Amino acid sequence: MRRSSLALAALLIFACGNRGPYAADRAPAAIAARSGANAPAAPPTDSSAAESDADEAKTSATMLSAQVEVPAFRPALEHPEALRHVFESLARLEDGSAREDVVIAQLGDSHTAADIGTSAVRHALQARFGDGGRGFVALGRPWATYIQEGVRGGMTREFVGERGKYSFGQFLGDGRYGLAGFAIQNTRKRGRAWSDLSSPASRIEVAYLEQPGGGSFEVFIDGVKKGRIGTRATTARSAFRTFDVGEGPHHVEARVKGDGAVRIFGLGLERSKAGVVLDALGINGARATTVLQWQEPHMAEQLRHRPPDLILLAYGTNESCDDTPLAIYERQLHDVLSRISRAVPSASCLLLGPPDRAIETPQGWVTSPRLVDITEVQRAVAKAAGCAFYSQLDAMGGPGTVATWVEEPQPRARRDHVHLTREGYVQLGQAFASDILRAYTAFRGDTNLVSTR
Repeated sequence: MRRSSLALAALLIFACGNRGPYAADRAPAAIAARSGANAPAAPPTDSSAAESDADEAKTSATMLSAQVEVPAFRPALEHPEALRHVFESLARLEDGSAREDVVIAQLGDSHTAADIGTSAVRHALQARFGDGGRGFVALGRPWATYIQEGVRGGMTREFVGERGKYSFGQFLGDGRYGLAGFAIQNTRKRGRAWSDLSSPASRIEVAYLEQPGGGSFEVFIDGVKKGRIGTRATTARSAFRTFDVGEGPHHVEARVKGDGAVRIFGLGLERSKAGVVLDALGINGARATTVLQWQEPHMAEQLRHRPPDLILLAYGTNESCDDTPLAIYERQLHDVLSRISRAVPSASCLLLGPPDRAIETPQGWVTSPRLVDITEVQRAVAKAAGCAFYSQLDAMGGPGTVATWVEEPQPRARRDHVHLTREGYVQLGQAFASDILRAYTAFRGDTNLVSTR
């Protein structure tokens, strides 16, 4: 389904410190102080973001030499041996012996939230290994521009998006936001939230929070009441209710009864036959440290409920606009990966480096040196943690690419020099999928597993 250019532009307005709730998701002031760095600034507005870019341009003469020397050429995918678990799972799918889906969960920022590049990866993998379903999506509209492939939602004003927020440098929230790190919540009487799902599903799972003082809501699928869910419990915990439906597109609606607070994390959409499922779990303005704001036991129970075979961490664009010392950023990445490993130790992991981002200088648009440094830190952390690494910067063609893409007759990048157009995201997603499939084919050859296809 093709979105208009206006709708796509609305999806991609959050980057590099723009108006997202995680715009100030930087190193805590106490940590920065211990390292001798200045405390992080408050979330900049659009105008302050522009001033920040201007300051970056003024100092470009000294910044253009990145802190890490980068080889002229290297493959985009590194350490594919770290993907053994997911490759073994894909092999079982391909050979017809699998009974469970191969689940891939991509946590990321606005590049992921747009679900354009991820949809290209999803289609490529499902074309070879089978379509296990659309995966995890939001119910309703957790923020105004939330639109993903095959999902269109809405909700009455009694519902609000819930994902925590920063106030005066402090994170406010209980950290229980579900698999994607965001939810919708209703603390008033009545209210409805709905999603039109054009992607076919035969099994729909509603994920929600049980909590003290929790209320109840009714679930309607295609206009038919399927059940009533009560969320009151003595302690806060994740909960799930599954509904079997006829294979096809569906309309799902939740109607709150007004007898207590209701928090709904989203919907899991699966099909009857095992295949690949890829969840695009992106939040506009997010950084890798966003994950550290989620309550760890809650995050763990969400991941363990449907354990992923592969977790992709797709951050770095917003961090490339921050002033967090790289040593602190490196420790934060290790902390994120440690949390994931404690929750799902068998899952393969891959760090997906950020796409190219350019800044304007007196000499023209040039790749942000900070983005190159962020990419190098991610590369080093991935190797140390036993994860694969994929450089989207290298896959695009290296530093300077995004500035070229912006000026093309059919641009592959937007004029903010941060986000890509649909064509750019699709090309990058297809390149990533191709590299993964080549590595999978090599794995089958190395392990003497002959493909049946």
